[in-house]
Amino acid sequence: MRILEKDYWKKIPQWKNVSRWEWEDWRWQIRNRLKNIDEIGKVLGKDLSKLKKVEQVFRTGTTPYYISLANDFSDLENPILKQILPSCEEIDPFIQSEGNFDPFKEEILSPVNGLTHRYPDRVLLRTTNFCSVYCRHCMRKRIFLEEERARRYEDYINMFKYIKENKQIKEVIISGGDPLTLPNRKIEFILENLQKIDHVESIRIGTRELVVNPYRFFDEGLLEILERNDKVWIVSHFNHPDEVTDVVKRAVKNILSAGIPVLNQTVLLRGINDDPETMEKLFRSLIQVKIKPYYLFYCDPTKGVLHFRTPIDKGIEIIEYLRGRVSGIAIPTYAVDLPGGLGKVPLEPDYIVEKTDQYIIFKNYEGKTVRFNRCKFDIIDTKKSEDLCL
Repeated sequence: MRILEKDYWKKIPQWKNVSRWEWEDWRWQIRNRLKNIDEIGKVLGKDLSKLKKVEQVFRTGTTPYYISLANDFSDLENPILKQILPSCEEIDPFIQSEGNFDPFKEEILSPVNGLTHRYPDRVLLRTTNFCSVYCRHCMRKRIFLEEERARRYEDYINMFKYIKENKQIKEVIISGGDPLTLPNRKIEFILENLQKIDHVESIRIGTRELVVNPYRFFDEGLLEILERNDKVWIVSHFNHPDEVTDVVKRAVKNILSAGIPVLNQTVLLRGINDDPETMEKLFRSLIQVKIKPYYLFYCDPTKGVLHFRTPIDKGIEIIEYLRGRVSGIAIPTYAVDLPGGLGKVPLEPDYIVEKTDQYIIFKNYEGKTVRFNRCKFDIIDTKKSEDLCL
């Protein structure tokens, strides 16, 4: 966990006169977002004009808090900046040729506007296309092409009606954009309508505000809403250990005090976190602030994102490295989300070296092997062993 210096943002010329009260106001962070390459270039002290051609296709945006985490503004390969700054690779037709703006058919699998029903027992609500930071690896990068807007109340009402009429739906995932950029009254409207549907057992809010604007969870109004709606889980999206700060720890403490559990989904990203040591540090940092690593996702086949992809085996290598080195609660499930809306497939290292009708040979995290007889007792005497296997 990173400990940020007191008033650390004052070292950045653009914010040297910003008070702590302003900086820790989530609304101030959103109002003062850097919304284009020129504004980001001024903060970094760099000419980024060559990236404007990317910005003509995919919009740019970041909170002051999130860009301040980069520390070294001279290094554009910094893992924070690589998640903020556009890259010409995003619009390279050769690199992105196999990508799709909607690889999981979210729009096609939408029985009502803004709702995706891919799995029998759960639905996804896309409540807004606005984010306080536009992550370059976003799996819904098609929203970068649209005007920033939230859904209309009529859309939400149609979603609730669909959920009420389909009693096999047990879980609702609230996503966007980022749903926690919505005003409290709209969040309250959504949650309270879902909370009172009896067959809905759990509500997941997928948000990156905990990463890019953790002050959102300093808002007493939001915390009171979360506390009243006890079906809610928060699913955050940390990709690098530099994102896990003492501010995040304070925010998570507030969430937990409202009775809401916090999980995390990480995306495997080339040049950002695609090495075992970085992932180990990230997952240890998350556990330190009481966030449970939930998923490690292989980077999705979204147009504009393919330059972040690694070999699929890289994720298996990372999970294998972690096993035995960190606590089991710090190890996420590595998964690939299959194109065409076919769902997530978990991938794990293979710890079975050999398998026969009589025995299985396992390999542990150190590479040591052990033989397990398939019958109930491991008895050396062959004849007795065969008798017990009957």
